[in-house]
Amino acid sequence: MRLRDPLTLALALMALYAVAVVTVFAVGLSGAAAGPDGDEAAVTVRPAAGTAQLIVGRGETAEEIAAQLYERGVITDVRRFFTLLDYTGAAADLNAGCYVFALGTPATEVIRRLREGDTDDELLPIPEGLRLEEVGERVVEAGLATPAQWQAALSGPRPEAILEGRPEGAGLLGYLFPASYDLGCDAQPTAEQLVTEMIATFAERVPPELVAEAEAQGLSLHELLTLASVVEKEAIVAEEQPLIAAVFLNRLALGMALQADPTVQFAVATERGGEQGWWPELSLGDKEFDSPYNTYVYPGLPPGPIANPGIEAIRAVTQAGEIADLFFVATCDGSDRHAFAETLEEHNANVARCHDP
Repeated sequence: MRLRDPLTLALALMALYAVAVVTVFAVGLSGAAAGPDGDEAAVTVRPAAGTAQLIVGRGETAEEIAAQLYERGVITDVRRFFTLLDYTGAAADLNAGCYVFALGTPATEVIRRLREGDTDDELLPIPEGLRLEEVGERVVEAGLATPAQWQAALSGPRPEAILEGRPEGAGLLGYLFPASYDLGCDAQPTAEQLVTEMIATFAERVPPELVAEAEAQGLSLHELLTLASVVEKEAIVAEEQPLIAAVFLNRLALGMALQADPTVQFAVATERGGEQGWWPELSLGDKEFDSPYNTYVYPGLPPGPIANPGIEAIRAVTQAGEIADLFFVATCDGSDRHAFAETLEEHNANVARCHDP
């Protein structure tokens, strides 16, 4: 037991207190317990067989959660449950999700699971750096939608305020936040519900302060996500993300082409419908492919994100390193790192070391 954790200690103390009270008054205990409205109901307090499912929705209050727990027989005394919540200060930390509890589970254990988000949900992991097509493939594989239903969920106008600043014609790429999504343990979400949840999660994880930091750099939210998506695909080692972002910001400031391979991969794969994969190996000819997403051909940012970036890649753009470098290339030593350079001469030397170690 981790008694150094204040909440765990408080719950343990309350549990011991409850045991002491029951021991003292066991002889005269009538078995009455308080319901959600405080009225008395004849309830025999004893271990109960079976389980109950509890679905806690986003934004649901402690009172609403407690009522469900009582109605399903998970807890037998709502007032005691709230006493524990008040004593531990956990009322504001109860997590949404789908839970399965044994009937008569101790309130201390119920609160622990709700506070830690220890759910029984099935999860759909959506990693950073995926295209919409790749997200859709995972949704279809999970049995949540058909390809047509996924496409329908991505189409049409959206009501979310966070999307209002998108350029005309821009889709949802970049705005479906990478995370592990609860699919519930009852009715699974539809494709439309999943898209809505991904956008809502994006709005939660990308706060206004972060958007303001980007705007102070002269970047709109859409431009921030566009550059972050390129950083996401270029950086393999997470700690290099701010350095790579700094190189791209330096190039943009000087009017230089970004010359980022992932943008070419995005353009080529889109044209070919992913027939060679969504991130194909490039030939020398591919770098001349005529597309506004090809940052070898067109200077500046591409029209929009090329993938859904994670929060670290997004923050890397707003917190880019203070460096003067304009170039980077893979070190080719198996470390997945890059060698950075300020001048073309230094960069060519790094390239030579990679190809002729």
